[in-house]
Amino acid sequence: MSTARFTFIGLLWAALASCIMGATIEGRISYPANVPPPVSIDGGLPSLQVVLDGGVRSTLSTHDGRFSFYDVPAGRYTVDIHSPVYIFSQFKVDISTTGDIRVLEFKYPGTPKLAVSHPLVVDALAQVQYFQVRQVENTIVGRVLTLVLQPREKFSVIDLIKNPSFLALIVPLFMVWVLPKLTESMLGT
Repeated sequence: MSTARFTFIGLLWAALASCIMGATIEGRISYPANVPPPVSIDGGLPSLQVVLDGGVRSTLSTHDGRFSFYDVPAGRYTVDIHSPVYIFSQFKVDISTTGDIRVLEFKYPGTPKLAVSHPLVVDALAQVQYFQVRQVENTIVGRVLTLVLQPREKFSVIDLIKNPSFLALIVPLFMVWVLPKLTESMLGT
């Protein structure tokens, strides 16, 4: 009788543990040939923040670009990679109660969904260009250095006039000149 009870408790515990423990979402960040990979001091990739469901859970990628979320319960989730330098696709992950994982990739808003396999392979779509970039070869070290240059804006009188601060300065000065003339003409008549 006691062995049957222990067997029943063991099966109940196993069933409960399988319901509580979830699936593992894994992936790897890579950079295709048309997107230059970032340069790191140790030769690996820099750690990027990988976010599950808008910040409910987050992790950092390793130096080889791998990331994973453990014990994710059944449901529908989004996976985003936050990077100030690169643009990545967004992934919708659907985990069934049996532990099956289906993944859809959204490259850009408005594009069709692409079914992809699990573990995820996240490719950088493009590098964000905030400034004008110029590459210069350093002859001493023999490496190509990237210099970030922002072109200087030209002086424009129209831009100066459209500036609200300039208008806030000119209107009071104009009133200081016009109001005494108006009061003088009112008193003189």
